[in-house]
Amino acid sequence: MGHCFSDLEGGKQAVGGAQQRPTSANDGGHNDAVDFFYKSRGLQPLFTQIELSLSSSNLLDRDITSKSDPMAVVYAKKIDGKLEELGRTEVVLNSLNPAWIEKVTIAF
Repeated sequence: MGHCFSDLEGGKQAVGGAQQRPTSANDGGHNDAVDFFYKSRGLQPLFTQIELSLSSSNLLDRDITSKSDPMAVVYAKKIDGKLEELGRTEVVLNSLNPAWIEKVTIAF
């Protein structure tokens, strides 16, 4: 997808995209009860949360009357080979070099 940087170049307008779902997929697997369990025993959990900032450059223009309106979707491949959606960004209108505002949080 290109270089990972977060330069909004004048604050590109972002509209649309997916609505935030109140499921555990959007919080990167974060669970307060699990955190309390580990911390109350002086232990550290075996994972950490990572926040992904996504951007892209030099995308192909797939729209006919204007520039493309890109959106990024992050998937993880499960053990059984199926893909699980971890998060998605908003749609950036008329941009071939988008820097998405919405970040994707995952457990690593």
